[in-house]
Amino acid sequence: MFIFCFFVVSLYYMDILDSDKIQLKFDQPTPQVGNILIAEPLMINSVFKRSVIFLIEHSDNLGSMGFITNLRSEYTLNELVEEIECDEEIPVYIGGPVHCNQMYYIHTLGNLIPESIEVTKGLYVSGDFNAIIEYINSGAPVEGNIRFVLGYSGWDKGQLENELKQFDWAVAEMCSPKTLLATEGDDTWRTFVKSLDDRYWLWLNCPSSPHLN
Repeated sequence: MFIFCFFVVSLYYMDILDSDKIQLKFDQPTPQVGNILIAEPLMINSVFKRSVIFLIEHSDNLGSMGFITNLRSEYTLNELVEEIECDEEIPVYIGGPVHCNQMYYIHTLGNLIPESIEVTKGLYVSGDFNAIIEYINSGAPVEGNIRFVLGYSGWDKGQLENELKQFDWAVAEMCSPKTLLATEGDDTWRTFVKSLDDRYWLWLNCPSSPHLN
């Protein structure tokens, strides 16, 4: 009986790992600036695998732009910016495959950083970099408040819409700026998947490398 039950359970998990079922072919809402794009779990592209992307630009005519927020790079800010004086190593993340030699930053600091652009309530991009350095060197907390990324993720006109029709992404609202900037890796991905409705529970049960199971 035990062997039979194990066989049935094995068939069940083989069944739910079928890409059509995991992909969950649900129509997505039209993306808005400030939304989150959550990669479907079987996406094999190494850069976008289990990525969570903060969408900062979206236009039917001009395309879209966003930053992967949960993929840590091999660099620290201390290595890249000599003006940084704090002892704490500040991680830098991979924002996407476009212009990887340029650094961008997402933050919650608002008016503390002149020329910041508020993308969605409580979450900003850009601003005076000297003010960012002063904030860090003062000993103020970075984790949960600022995330530095190299490069960005970009889509030409209609490209993101086509990927949504192929069910490559789920579109979610921002559940918490602090969550976006205080977690990384699979933890961020799982947190935002949980913010979706119950139809997406299969994603949470999909191993990160199904071919190894």
